Amino acid sequence: MSFENIEAVVLAAGKSKRFKTGKSKLVEKICGKEIILFSTKLLEQMKIDTTLVVGHQKEVIQQLVKKHHKKINFVEQKEQLGTGHAIAITKDILKKENILILNGDVPLVTEEIIEDLYKKHTSSDATISFVVSHCESPDHSYGRVIKNKQGIKIVEAKDFDPKIHEDHCCINAGIYIAKTQFLKDCIDTIEKNKSNEFYLTDLVEIASKTNLNVETAQASLNLVRGVNTLEELWAAEQIKRSELIKYWMSHGVRFNVAQAIHIDIDIQIGNGTQIGCAVHLLGKTKIGKNCIIKKFTTIENSTLEDNVEIHPNCVIRDSYISKDAQIGPFANIHSQTKIEQGVNIGNFVEIKTSKIGKFTFARHHSYLGNATLGSRVNIGAGTITCNYDGITKHETTIKDNTYIGSNNTLVAPLTIEKNAFTAAGSTITEDVPTNCLAIGRSQQINKENYVEKLYEKLKTRSLEINNDKKKTANLMNIKKENTSKIQEL
Repeated sequence: MSFENIEAVVLAAGKSKRFKTGKSKLVEKICGKEIILFSTKLLEQMKIDTTLVVGHQKEVIQQLVKKHHKKINFVEQKEQLGTGHAIAITKDILKKENILILNGDVPLVTEEIIEDLYKKHTSSDATISFVVSHCESPDHSYGRVIKNKQGIKIVEAKDFDPKIHEDHCCINAGIYIAKTQFLKDCIDTIEKNKSNEFYLTDLVEIASKTNLNVETAQASLNLVRGVNTLEELWAAEQIKRSELIKYWMSHGVRFNVAQAIHIDIDIQIGNGTQIGCAVHLLGKTKIGKNCIIKKFTTIENSTLEDNVEIHPNCVIRDSYISKDAQIGPFANIHSQTKIEQGVNIGNFVEIKTSKIGKFTFARHHSYLGNATLGSRVNIGAGTITCNYDGITKHETTIKDNTYIGSNNTLVAPLTIEKNAFTAAGSTITEDVPTNCLAIGRSQQINKENYVEKLYEKLKTRSLEINNDKKKTANLMNIKKENTSKIQEL
């Protein structure tokens, strides 16, 4: 569908008072995406030119939107005097025949809803059209659509009285299309309300009273929910998350406990993959086919190839895991780490800014930072790379088929060549040549009969302490006796 004769204005100047967070609600995220970007990305996808009305925390919103859009206009509403005032300050820049107006806090609206509204608006030659949703018991946050013999109007929630207003089963979704000339002619005729604001919704009543055509288009309440409170943010995210999970289920992904999954919008998952309970899939993560992601794992901005198994309680961020790898439990892999095919990273292993070669094992309690490991390397339990000297990070290189003994301290910069061994308990500070065994231990000293001598010392010390206690007790008794004699005198 072509939208050549329409442009959009998104209202994003509000103070978000009901959020009570001190921040604009429009930069809060739903499934990893800021609320305001739902509207701007949708309009960009539909190739509709867009103007954003900003005000409260405008710098934050502008910076965010500019980061994701090359072509978008901004108009500042210096005083937040209502939606009508927000549109009034844009009227001089509107050029196309129709204007699409939508609130920036309606993140779940779809292209189909706007298309349906546009079709009704143009086919009926309406002056103004808007989206409504059926809601028998609307809550206090939505304006009500009132239809009667006198025409149609919208009554804002704060002004609504069910005893006075009848036929109010629909709510206003805050999405409008109006003829631009009508808007320019009438926007300045809106009067201030009791809250000292100008309501855009008054245009509907103005058009109706002058016998101009007003049209409505129905949409599901779940898709036109506004986000004015943290509770409403939670509800909107639940809806979006359920939508995403259903989509991936239909593409062959199994969620063991679907209601306990956190999944972002830009996630990609291959068919045959299983996702366990309380898994968080964040950012732009890509997961291949036939992977197993077990419970309580977080994966963010990372790629997993096919047949990867992530055991419980792992954290993987900004990293690449190649096929057939085994990770965890309780592994932490982050900061541009690359894990090659068939690698086994075990429990309580942290890997940072490193590359781990094919079929290498690091199974127990290790830290590998700024390290490059070749293929078929074995990292013993308790091994760490000492990569930071307090000023600079240094590299550790461990080449193919090397065996690193348990409890090793590898002091970077360091290179361990192919087929080398290091002895358990070693501190390695110098490069290790090919086929070499490196031992970096202090000489062991055994002291004969040490335990007997230690026990004798402890026994003697214990007797001294007991004697000291007895002396102290005697002195206290003497003091009490003297005190009593003084009192008698």
